Amino acid sequence: MKSDPIVLSCLPAFVAVVEGKSFTEAANQLHLTVSAVSQAIKKLEVRLGIKLFLREAAGVSLTPQGEIFADYAKKSLGVLNQGITKLKEQGSKIRIYTPPGISSLLLNQRLLEELSYHFDTIEMVSEERPFDGELSDWDIVVYFHSLAHTVPGNHYLGDDIYYPFALPDIAERIKTIDDLSHCTLLYNQHGLAHWDEFFKVNKLTIPDHRKIYYSRASQLFTAVESGKGIAFESSRIISSKLSQGSIKLCQLDGLLPVIKKSMWLYINPETAIYQFKKEIKEELMAGLMG
Repeated sequence: MKSDPIVLSCLPAFVAVVEGKSFTEAANQLHLTVSAVSQAIKKLEVRLGIKLFLREAAGVSLTPQGEIFADYAKKSLGVLNQGITKLKEQGSKIRIYTPPGISSLLLNQRLLEELSYHFDTIEMVSEERPFDGELSDWDIVVYFHSLAHTVPGNHYLGDDIYYPFALPDIAERIKTIDDLSHCTLLYNQHGLAHWDEFFKVNKLTIPDHRKIYYSRASQLFTAVESGKGIAFESSRIISSKLSQGSIKLCQLDGLLPVIKKSMWLYINPETAIYQFKKEIKEELMAGLMG
């Protein structure tokens, strides 16, 4: 059975009069005139073919038919209000999870302004440890996963290429594996690729260099920028610092980088953010390639 638009449009006024026991109270609650509330009740009574209220000196009271209808009206309006509240909660906030170094690429100024226009709150979480939560709990997730897999809303972001990098003046001096032997090797313990894998790919014996291990990429960057040694990380993770010129890739003659097929972008297809999937993917890819 189709819903009657006149009945639906008059429900808020009817319920407000029931709860306030007065047309004046209902008008104040709904920010309408008393005349507008009265007209809504008259429309509803005509449409239903029954009298809903008895006018009394102290206000109004429900007729027996009005009592029956009031119970259903309150429940119906309550369900509608719950739905509206849920939509507002979903639409006013988005949650984003990214590895360190990616959030600034994802939320560049243009995209941030666009999202801020549509959403009141943007919650950004950036952690070193591998993502192990439920994708559906988030609006956007950029994460590493070593296996190809199909999930609705998932987009493969292409290969990750891992290089050695250092301060520009140090990187300029590192041209061969022998040059590398004089440097301290800095490790990111949570990185998907590390120095040992680099040596293995290039069929080299893991050298007995001095090594320092860090648990966070931010600590790795600080160590590099302090001149403590040479680090190894995805060119995507360090792309912003490369573009700023604060660090530089080490161009080691004849040596191969480590290539990983591991980065994914998830945009939740069940939330309002999904309408921006094209823009988000394009902006993120542009930042990663830039």
